[in-house]
Amino acid sequence: MKILLLQISLLLIVHSTVKSQTDSINNFVPDRPGMATPPDILTLKYFQVENGFQYEKYDDGILQNENFLFSSLLLRYGVVKNAEIRIQYDYAYYKTNDSSTTSAVYGLNPITIGTKIKLIEQRKVIPNISFLLNLTLPFIGKKEFKPDNIAPSICILMSNSISEKFNLCYNFGLSWDGNTSQPVHFCALCLGANLQPKLSTFIEGYCLSNQQTNSEFYTDAGFAYLLNDHLQIDLSATGYLNSFLEYYCLNAGIAWQF
Repeated sequence: MKILLLQISLLLIVHSTVKSQTDSINNFVPDRPGMATPPDILTLKYFQVENGFQYEKYDDGILQNENFLFSSLLLRYGVVKNAEIRIQYDYAYYKTNDSSTTSAVYGLNPITIGTKIKLIEQRKVIPNISFLLNLTLPFIGKKEFKPDNIAPSICILMSNSISEKFNLCYNFGLSWDGNTSQPVHFCALCLGANLQPKLSTFIEGYCLSNQQTNSEFYTDAGFAYLLNDHLQIDLSATGYLNSFLEYYCLNAGIAWQF
């Protein structure tokens, strides 16, 4: 919690010192909230910070897992006209309960580096299309959380503006955990709506599957509010479609561009 409060304090301090330099930002589309990632990339030489807090609970009737991300930090920078670079890290706390014992482990998750590359701008029915590549590194982080090898993920990101108020975002991707050769397949479909000039909402569904387990379907929804042209706060919730009591997740965060 101290780490999260320190990061928020630093963001607010720096925000107040550079506000006059950022009043004309037009392309502010954070990746958060939600699982679906929009294809929009940062403007050249702009920097964006996205940070959040997450609580996740899973109960299969035998084990009860409670996972906290006290800080889930994503840093983005527009390195060239059609591409950005990205670095993400999480400070995590994982707690497991069964009928007789409780165990907990906490620390830094492995650092993930990546890039998002814009391929196509929307033209009528042709969507915005970008390519996202991430590499989770096994070199830094809590020993219990680190993969044995570099863990890649690749994703095609697409979106269509339906009208001035509505947009549709959809993703298709593969990810590896760095321990096995079998990838997890990921797909997501998100409908976003602008309720007011500063208030937006979304609802989405997504699926995770591989060759060894049945597909798992989730849904989430939330809100985002623009405090100004370059500062956004958000709140969202996720549930497992088979049983919301078996799995649910709460998420709150902030995104800031300068």
